[in-house]
Amino acid sequence: MKTIQNYENEDPLLERQGSRVSYMRIGPTEKMFYPKGMPTENIFVDHAGSKNTEPRPALEECLKFLQAEDILFVKSMDRLGRNLRELLDVVKRIANIGTAIIFVDEGLRLDPRAPDFDANFRWLKSMYRFERALINERRNEGLLEAKKNGVRLGRPTKVTDDQRQEIRERFSKGDTASSLAQEYGISASLVYTIGRNG
Repeated sequence: MKTIQNYENEDPLLERQGSRVSYMRIGPTEKMFYPKGMPTENIFVDHAGSKNTEPRPALEECLKFLQAEDILFVKSMDRLGRNLRELLDVVKRIANIGTAIIFVDEGLRLDPRAPDFDANFRWLKSMYRFERALINERRNEGLLEAKKNGVRLGRPTKVTDDQRQEIRERFSKGDTASSLAQEYGISASLVYTIGRNG
């Protein structure tokens, strides 16, 4: 694994005059440590919980701290984004500041001033689209399998078959949709649907 010194010997990106900044996200079962290749000053640490939607105050502080000449070191891409959509959003915010990013484990450097930045960012976007396509494909396969096995999909109905029969009969005899809807706790449009189609 490359250390900061190794990077400095071969990477013109590190000629930037700004601060070296580290961002870390520590999982609930992980111990705090400083990965090799990460600066040990200007460190921002979030302690991750079990939910992907939890706020990350240290990341927000880090984004406020960053300036155009800075370099942000992150151990790996999954520490900056909890999913590819979030990773893309955060990388874009950092690039808009003018800060470069080094993902230490992946050896990936994203410098918004470099000619290859747009190509690298497009690659990340294509990975996001690939991930979404896989998720949709798996979901659709699961739905087809469930239908094959007779699983009833969609929102559970609010009325039983017996109640449907009662609604249909009373609607055909002249009870209003609004009165039936109120009595059965459903919408008037559902009463119309049941009354006409069963």
